[in-house]
Amino acid sequence: MIIIFCAFEVEARALVDKYKLSKKEDDEYKTFYNEDTLILISGMGQDNAQKASEYFLLNYSHSQKDIFINLGICAAHTIYKVGDIVQIKKLANEEESHLLKTANSSIKKVSCFSTKVPVSCPVNEDIAEMEAMSLYLALSPYFPKENMSFLKVVSDNFDCAKPNKDFIISLFNNQFNEIDTHIKHLIKGLV
Repeated sequence: MIIIFCAFEVEARALVDKYKLSKKEDDEYKTFYNEDTLILISGMGQDNAQKASEYFLLNYSHSQKDIFINLGICAAHTIYKVGDIVQIKKLANEEESHLLKTANSSIKKVSCFSTKVPVSCPVNEDIAEMEAMSLYLALSPYFPKENMSFLKVVSDNFDCAKPNKDFIISLFNNQFNEIDTHIKHLIKGLV
């Protein structure tokens, strides 16, 4: 099973459409699925990611063979263009940092600062986002490190403007082939 967590439905829209996923109607979280894939929409931020992780662990079967992916938007330094897709190789916050396994794919590997609040100025890492650390801490005991991947699409270069839904959908539509290839690499164990 491929388990994907996104903060917003618009981040998942390309996968939902292309994989022809159905919406689960009676779930506490917005959830899309087919026989191979489950996408859970956690909501924005560390607290929502933590609660969604706990809900998932209590309500869905999972195994060491499953693949876990966190897919979402991020802010990045200006060396990264809006629309670039990256995979996190180092995950840090104010208290700790973790080196992650990365898939052997063409997606650039970066360091990430996982923050509790939106940031409007560059951080010491390549990118900043708001869910990965909570997801990693909650779910890494249940998935082998080589079966976990954190993919982010650059939505801004620390601009204050909030991207609109259509813009975010277009970012992920433009990166669908890269995401799909990355998932296939994870399934084959190419880490």
